[in-house]
Amino acid sequence: MPPDMRLRSDWDETNLSAPGDRGSIDAWAQSVGEPREEPIPLQKFLRYADWFRETLVPENDPSDVAQLERGGGVFRVTTAAGGEADARDVVVAVGVTPFPHAPPPFDAFIGDGVSFAIDRQDYEAYRGRRVTVVGGGQGGLEAAALAHRAGAEVEIIIRSQLRWFTDREPYRPRGRLQQRLYRLAYPVVGYGPPPLNRLALHPDAFAALPEPARRAVARRILRAGGSPWVRGEIEGKVRVTEGTAVQRLERVADGLRLTLSDGSRREAAAVVVSAGFRFGLDRLAFLTPAVRNAVMVREGWPVLDRHFRSSDPHLLFVGFAAERRFGPIARFVNGSRFSAYRVAEGLGG
Repeated sequence: MPPDMRLRSDWDETNLSAPGDRGSIDAWAQSVGEPREEPIPLQKFLRYADWFRETLVPENDPSDVAQLERGGGVFRVTTAAGGEADARDVVVAVGVTPFPHAPPPFDAFIGDGVSFAIDRQDYEAYRGRRVTVVGGGQGGLEAAALAHRAGAEVEIIIRSQLRWFTDREPYRPRGRLQQRLYRLAYPVVGYGPPPLNRLALHPDAFAALPEPARRAVARRILRAGGSPWVRGEIEGKVRVTEGTAVQRLERVADGLRLTLSDGSRREAAAVVVSAGFRFGLDRLAFLTPAVRNAVMVREGWPVLDRHFRSSDPHLLFVGFAAERRFGPIARFVNGSRFSAYRVAEGLGG
């Protein structure tokens, strides 16, 4: 994830969940003297997350999980540092980071000149060189902006049209009546137009929809585009090629050659892919085959009940893994309260 990224959620929608709202972003800002800032810089949010963990989750181990296995009626968690712990229940909350999608032909070149927009990048290495960004989502646009800022010659290639989200940010000055009308239409920002944005706030209502309707609603809510504050970093500075797909990728002496669907070619020192995310249990390498095989999946997603329990009732999945059932809000901070309380209800039952 680019370190200069800014969050699309507004300040009041960026609260991690804790009893009594003791872990709200306002509580953090007051305790450490941080000013309110919107749109929220990623680094500020990470400082808030660190404070939340240190203050409210003191028993934590920063090591990566190397293995999760079943044995003797419990799970055994082994960390990369060699630590072990046994647990009756395990909640898998890994976010979207393990699941970036690289469609053909990029999948064969990941790590060999092709990287994901969510990866940390040293764009200074491409100063004076060509960088091609594939995809017109927020992550891709921010990657393009950072590469351009570092002095690279950047082009964005998009299969459809580049969309800019309307500047409806809640922190914009409005009169009292305008603000009330705004909040009626947009109780949250970044979850599609009215009334879909209200549906996104009710995960159980989303879960009650037929599967085709859920897919259609999720696609609309998550439609790729860029926030207003990144627009000035792109327009007039970065070349944008719309309505064109990359059909072929090959290695050449100075980097990579891309053949586009319009017959034209490009050469670049690096290609950055921003093509969304695709969940897959196989991406969670720490799950042993026995644990993975015990999880029922449908269309690639784990089948979950209303308490986020999988077909193994002691193995729960929250965050992106729960999006198929509960909708896009499951992957965002704004959904943490719903997820936390529902999981706690299930574990206590």
